[in-house]
Amino acid sequence: MKQNITIQDMVLTALGMALVFVATMYIKIPNALDGYFNLGDGFVLLFASFLSPGLSFLAGGLGSALADVAGGYAYYFFPTLLIKGLEAVAVSCLIRRYGEKARIPAYLLGSVIMVTGYFLAKWYLKGNMMVAAAGIPENILQSAAGVAIAIVACPLIRRSLARSRAHSTV
Repeated sequence: MKQNITIQDMVLTALGMALVFVATMYIKIPNALDGYFNLGDGFVLLFASFLSPGLSFLAGGLGSALADVAGGYAYYFFPTLLIKGLEAVAVSCLIRRYGEKARIPAYLLGSVIMVTGYFLAKWYLKGNMMVAAAGIPENILQSAAGVAIAIVACPLIRRSLARSRAHSTV
């Protein structure tokens, strides 16, 4: 299935990747379990609300994975790319298929994907289920903050995009 990608799509994808990177890399709180709590998840969910599944994967997955590399967690590059990318794809697919009414359930499903994905990744990387399970509460908190960011910011961005599209067709 061929998809036409507009300049606006490319710009939104690049902006999404950059904002996910910055919110993950610079808005973070270290924890005692070899990781950190960050606000990048909110931007993963937000940009997945507007971009196609493939572009959402790039913005959410690559933006987050590059922040892991830059932050000294390079061994999480591939798990993060897959986890955040799949989270973004799931959100994008649900919103595209069911519309605005599916936004909050889509965000919640994305959060479940993120929490479960990092539990499994940490279990594999650390070799200990209990160490992995100890990270679940912080990932739930990070998800909740991300859902709140996306819920608040999504209507604002939607209005801005609608205005932008209206001006570009004149």
